[in-house]
Amino acid sequence: MKPKIFSFIRPILTLLDSGKFFRKPFAWLYAAIGIFSLLAPFLLIINTVWWNHANQNKMETQKMYQEVLMPPFQKLKIKHDTLTQAVEKYGKEMNNAIDCLTKATKQADYYGEYASYGPEYKQIYINALDVKKQWDLAFKDATKRWDIVNAELDRYKPKYEIVKLRVEKAKLAYEAARKEFERINRIGTFFKSDDLKDRKTVMGLILFSVMLILVGGLNFLLWWSRLLDLKTLIKVQDSVVAIPIAAHFIRTFGETMGLTVCIWGFFTGMIQLTCNMSIGQFGLNFEELGVWSLFLSIVVGFLMTFLSRIFSELFQAVVISANHSGE
Repeated sequence: MKPKIFSFIRPILTLLDSGKFFRKPFAWLYAAIGIFSLLAPFLLIINTVWWNHANQNKMETQKMYQEVLMPPFQKLKIKHDTLTQAVEKYGKEMNNAIDCLTKATKQADYYGEYASYGPEYKQIYINALDVKKQWDLAFKDATKRWDIVNAELDRYKPKYEIVKLRVEKAKLAYEAARKEFERINRIGTFFKSDDLKDRKTVMGLILFSVMLILVGGLNFLLWWSRLLDLKTLIKVQDSVVAIPIAAHFIRTFGETMGLTVCIWGFFTGMIQLTCNMSIGQFGLNFEELGVWSLFLSIVVGFLMTFLSRIFSELFQAVVISANHSGE
């Protein structure tokens, strides 16, 4: 009766004892890391080129808008605004002169009816005519100035409108480039340069791309090779099944870190020495040490691989001893 009760859990226990329960997730993890290592360099290169292109585009559109088009437009705008204000000013003078001339005309007509009554009325009438004449001259003068300024403004407006439209388009282009740059700048990148047209920058980008492809390709081969090793890592008769997988992961992780530090540090040092450009990410670069950075990164990468191998083999020694002793 007892074996029948617990028979349903036998397959699960067998799966746990065989190590497949632990091996499968790590196999998926190895595959995921390997595929990520293969794709990450290309994504990073694309991201780097995109960042630099967005930065270059932002700088060019900013220069076009703020340094090339804006200064002459400001001069045109000052003159346009001055002419517009003059037209408004003379227009107000014309309107005021018309109002005053209308009143003076009415007043002269009024006193004209009484001019024959006596010398005093005639003098008032003459004075009214003088006022009317003055406002007539003021109206003609304001009209003349308004015509001159308005004609100049009419000649000036087409050029001003063309330049204004050009500046507005340049501003929109700059805002679009700035927003694009801010969007990708949140993602971040490793290789940043203000001028991709410079020869040293292009050479640095090429070396940086080669470094990423080497790191990604070799790490992919490493993790995929270790993934194949997982299948033969645990034997059927082994009683210790979890520690070998942990030791195998520690060794593989140490190898990939050592390989990455070695290649990354070597290439960042080379980029610094040949192109005078700093990458400086992850602490994997030793560029401040000059020529020694080319060799120190290799030594550090080797030590990381060596230490991870020591810890892995210590675990393996415990496993071998336990499996052979039957414990």
